[in-house]
Amino acid sequence: MRPWSPKWTRVAIFSACIAGVTLSAFSLGVWVGGTYERYRFVYTAPRWEAIRGALGKLVGREASYGQFQQDLWVAHGVAPGKRDGYYVDVGSGDGVKISNTKLLDELGWKGVCIDPFPKHMETRTCQVFRQPVSGESGRRVKFRAAGDSGRIEEPPSTYWDKTSGPPVIELVTATLDEILAKAHAPHYIDYMNLDVEGAECDALRGLSLDVYQIGSLTVEHNYDLARRAAIHSLLSAKGYVRVRSWEVDDWYVHGNLASHYTDFIGFCGVLRICPY
Repeated sequence: MRPWSPKWTRVAIFSACIAGVTLSAFSLGVWVGGTYERYRFVYTAPRWEAIRGALGKLVGREASYGQFQQDLWVAHGVAPGKRDGYYVDVGSGDGVKISNTKLLDELGWKGVCIDPFPKHMETRTCQVFRQPVSGESGRRVKFRAAGDSGRIEEPPSTYWDKTSGPPVIELVTATLDEILAKAHAPHYIDYMNLDVEGAECDALRGLSLDVYQIGSLTVEHNYDLARRAAIHSLLSAKGYVRVRSWEVDDWYVHGNLASHYTDFIGFCGVLRICPY
């Protein structure tokens, strides 16, 4: 058997280095490209600004409390520079951790947070309503008190063990119309976040979209296609346009703002902006 030549050792090392550099360059390109598109959408920025923002992510990071940068989108894309905006956070959960509206408080916005069991609201400046939301006011429902996964138990969930799962508590529902009237909310709402663990469509049925106009919405669908389609049908019938789908949320804007997102509507690719 011929001995291993030093020449082939050098070739092997060189080939491994080339492969490593190529893989690293490819990974960096995918990361920068994804960051570019995300930055461009969140800020609705011109291409050069989006490129600069993506490269800037290499050395820094925007401050965001939102789960998927929803707060940055609202603050810089939907209502850039606005300091007197108004929001409605339905199913607000924790007021700091993974909050899509805390940043808006810090920018001077007003709004309401709605959740039967809100947490960490001490630093928030919004009005807080501790009720489950439904399309019907005054209805007695069984509510699973499960923190961020709390939900109206209709139908009863089989996710938790009956003996050791989170407790079920009887609560009385309110409609969004009722809560917004109590809050003296304006008829134009810049942003609404809707995350109520499966009851999103029912909650929207309790909101008079002929009375209240919403600039932008993020609505959780959690990959339930039937519920997602029902939400889309309800909103599109009222003139709202879905401009992005990211993870468990669909992002909508009122038709008056849709022209800012023509580059994104209908685009489908690795960035998960597909409508379905």
